[in-house]
Amino acid sequence: MKKTNFFVVFWLLIALISFITFLIFFHTLWDTLSYLLFPATGDEYMMSTNEINRSLFATVPMILLVAGAFAVSLKNGLKLYYSL
Repeated sequence: MKKTNFFVVFWLLIALISFITFLIFFHTLWDTLSYLLFPATGDEYMMSTNEINRSLFATVPMILLVAGAFAVSLKNGLKLYYSL
């Protein structure tokens, strides 16, 4: 395998991993927002306001970071691919 092919695969693999991580954090974001929109009642697990704020404070910056990593790695991988 050529060295440039290795770098193309490397950048696109990083893009794939960051996309999957983005989906995981996006699920956490929607799960947290659902407790704000539709509070749990009864014997279900009820998140407190502090837990909701803590989850949002941790999730939103990570979504932005992972989305940035996805964009950069995809851009670099495709740029290398098209330069071949």
